[in-house]
Amino acid sequence: MYRKDINVTHIAGFIFILTAVNYPIFDSGLINYVTPSDNKLLQGTIIYGTQLILSIITVFVLIFRVQLSRLISKSNNIALTHFDGIFHWLYIYASLIYLLALLENIAWSHFELKSWTLIYDNFEGLIYIGWALCCGALLAMMISSTGSNCCNDKQTTGNE
Repeated sequence: MYRKDINVTHIAGFIFILTAVNYPIFDSGLINYVTPSDNKLLQGTIIYGTQLILSIITVFVLIFRVQLSRLISKSNNIALTHFDGIFHWLYIYASLIYLLALLENIAWSHFELKSWTLIYDNFEGLIYIGWALCCGALLAMMISSTGSNCCNDKQTTGNE
């Protein structure tokens, strides 16, 4: 499948690589080692700020996916797909959630607005909505790509 449609490969690859960068950063506890646990403002700012930066990088990579794909591949089949217009919006949504979480963390820890926990209380659900839509779009992209490539042998016009 990945050999047949270079566009699908690049979209999925860019999303995978930029998502995979999160795991070594957060699973290793790197942020907890860098910031003292008693400084919740700094710790929350680094956590949400890192996620925001990675999400914004993903937005720009997906917006300029065709140009980046042409830089790294010599294939003549690289072109915009219908799905190129979807994925960056999903990451803009995620970036907005990260930004709101960052601002809420600043309000909560610096300005002592302890009642501001709307994003914090619903953070996982809000991010999972974006992930579910992204996974669904990836699946739909792969299905539509195989459907359009599998039946191009001969088209009948009805005059035969």
